Amino acid sequence: MRKYVTELLEEMNGNPDLIEQYARDPVYKQILTQLFEYAFLTEKKWALPEGEPPFKPAAEPLGMTETNLYAEFRRFYVFNRVDLAPLKRESLFINLLEGIHPKEAEMLIAVKDQKLHKLYSKITKTAVAKAGFIPNDNIKSKKD
Repeated sequence: MRKYVTELLEEMNGNPDLIEQYARDPVYKQILTQLFEYAFLTEKKWALPEGEPPFKPAAEPLGMTETNLYAEFRRFYVFNRVDLAPLKRESLFINLLEGIHPKEAEMLIAVKDQKLHKLYSKITKTAVAKAGFIPNDNIKSKKD
């Protein structure tokens, strides 16, 4: 059975060597590459306001929510579309947050604000670039 994205991130944060291991796993590489691009690359930052939006967290346990990140990843490009009205983008993001598990929502807000490294301190831009998830150019320090 496939692990949830938050479970993968918790594992990688607990054991940073797993970052490179998951980079070689075709099941997880695509989704993690997308996630890390949005989380660390300035040019991929979503056109959404900073901070936690007002949303009602789902009450269901992990795996029982209306949707999950695997089902929603293909739609993330919408949050970069400047042809959409800001209110529409924000509304779509809030709807997404309300349909996924609260732990996934917390992680997604960190991705949106490009602060994933604050939620998972050992998953840094340097670490994911070294593993090949994002381009390795201009990595300056370990405090990213």
